[in-house]
Amino acid sequence: QLNNRLAHKIKTRYQEYKKRKNKCVRIHLLFMSILCMSYSLSFQFWSELHLPIFLHHWNTTTTPSYPEAPLNSVVSPAETDPRIQEIMKKLDQLIPPRPFPHVNTTTSAAHSRVTVLSPRDTYCIGEHLDLLLEVKDYLGRRKEYGGDFLRARMSSPALKAGASGEVTDFNNGTYLVRFTLFWEGQVSLSLLLIHPSEGVSALWRARNQGYDRVIFTGQFANGTSRVLSECGLTLNTSAELCQYLDTRDQEAFYCVKPQHMPCRALTYMTTSNREISYLTLKEKSLFYR
Repeated sequence: QLNNRLAHKIKTRYQEYKKRKNKCVRIHLLFMSILCMSYSLSFQFWSELHLPIFLHHWNTTTTPSYPEAPLNSVVSPAETDPRIQEIMKKLDQLIPPRPFPHVNTTTSAAHSRVTVLSPRDTYCIGEHLDLLLEVKDYLGRRKEYGGDFLRARMSSPALKAGASGEVTDFNNGTYLVRFTLFWEGQVSLSLLLIHPSEGVSALWRARNQGYDRVIFTGQFANGTSRVLSECGLTLNTSAELCQYLDTRDQEAFYCVKPQHMPCRALTYMTTSNREISYLTLKEKSLFYR
């Protein structure tokens, strides 16, 4: 009799467990059906407008960022240089040189094509919407390499909601653009060509070509005496230098040491721009539309 009561109790609890489990499944399915929605897709693949940029001379006055950094200290680059070279090598591989004979052979937003992969009428929150982008040049020919600077955005202005898409470069002229659907309602998708790959390559080369675009002038003060001296990340001079080391990043900044002035007497820094460009006229044309 005791065994019968125990068996009946176990059977009753098992039936209650099954009811609770089925109810959770139904609630879960109902919740998923509520999350399903329709998306209104409007594609825009266009070049961002770039207006001419004019560089003006400007001056700023700042105090040293790291006054506690050791002065006149000599740091061996044996540890930091290999790491920096490894990082720069990887970046160079990601942004290889892209010479072009004419602007017509560079990426054209107007001639490129976007395709929705496996389109459906409705999507659910949390699902992905994938687009395939095939880029072409101004002559309508498909590009055979990647490297274009693209910006993918999804937005719902009425909800004041927006999110970025993930762009995968296959390095053959095609890109996969993936949007994660985070909210319910209609969304607009935009895919902007910020810079063609040829422009990205030109900017990267110009960035690494020299550090003499900005003029740094340091002011040293000792009592009532004030002396101005040339400063910079790299100085082409045989004069005695003051070295100011950022101990965190192991990066150094230099100033020509004034006579009868200690290195710690550096108090202010002014900067101005040189009228210099490392871009050719043909490369500059990629940034003026």
